[in-house]
Amino acid sequence: MSNPLQAKSAAQATLRIKPVTPFLGAEVEGIDLSCQLDAQAREQIRLALLEHEVLVFRGQNLTLDQYVVFGQIFGEVQASAKSFFDKHDSHPFVEVLENDAQRPPSINVWHSDITWQKEPPLGSCNYVRALPEVGGDTMWASMTAAYDRLSPSMQAYLADKQAVHTWEKSGFTEYLQSKGREQYHAAQAKYPPVVHPVIRTHPETGKKIVYVNETFTSHIVGLSREESEAILGYLYQLPRLPELQVRFRWEKDSIVVWDNRSTQHYAVADYFPHHRKLFRMTIGGDAPF
Repeated sequence: MSNPLQAKSAAQATLRIKPVTPFLGAEVEGIDLSCQLDAQAREQIRLALLEHEVLVFRGQNLTLDQYVVFGQIFGEVQASAKSFFDKHDSHPFVEVLENDAQRPPSINVWHSDITWQKEPPLGSCNYVRALPEVGGDTMWASMTAAYDRLSPSMQAYLADKQAVHTWEKSGFTEYLQSKGREQYHAAQAKYPPVVHPVIRTHPETGKKIVYVNETFTSHIVGLSREESEAILGYLYQLPRLPELQVRFRWEKDSIVVWDNRSTQHYAVADYFPHHRKLFRMTIGGDAPF
C-alpha cells in the first residue's frame, strides 16, 4: 500500500500557475492544499502572489485548521481581523461573510480591507462554502498598475501626500449604530482615524501603489476640501478601468487569496435574495510607507 503523504508530495510537482490577465490574477492548478506542502511549493505560491496579486485555487476541500495553515504561507494569520464581521463559532481565525434574503449584500464598493488601521492586512483570503446558482462574482483591480498609468507629473505631485482613513466613512457606521450606541462609541474609541501615504511602497517588491479607496479614505491632508475631493475623485475612478481588473466567478470549494497592499476589490451584489457564504481569513501586515 502506497504512503498517502508521498502521493500528495508527488502531486505538488504538478503545480501550475496560469495568468488570467496581463496585470493581475492567476489560477493555481495541480495542488491539493489539504496536504502538507513542502518549502518549495510554499515559496512558489508566496512569490506567485507577489507577481500576480490575486491567486485562485479551485476544488479545495479543507478543514478550518487546514485553511489557516494555508494562510500561514503568506504571513501571520490574525486571531481577530479587527473588523466588524461575525467570527466563526468554533474558530478564532475565521470570519463569516454570509448573505441571504434577511442579510442583503452590502460590500459592493471598491475598497482595500481595513485600511482604517495603523497596520492594515498584508492580504486576505476567502473560501466559498455556499453559492447562488449564478452571480456573486468578485472583482479585483491592481493599484500597482493604476500607479503606472499616472503621468510622471501626477506621480511626483502625490509622492509626499498623505490621506486620512476611517471606518466611519463606510457602511460600518450604520451597522454598529444598529447594534447600540455603546458598541458604536467603543469602536470610535478603539479605532480612531489613521493617516497613510497616498502612494505607498510595496515592502517586498518595492513597487509604488495608489493607496486610497473611496470606502475608507476621507481626505488628503493639507489640501482644501475642494482640492482633496477633486484629486481623490480622480484616483477613485482608477479601479473602475477594465484594463486594471480581473473578475472571478466563484465555484464550490474555491479559495482566493489577494495582496491587500496592492489591490482593491468589489463584491458584485447581483444575487439577492439568494444565499452566499464565505469564510474570510486575514493575514497581518505592517504600517504603509
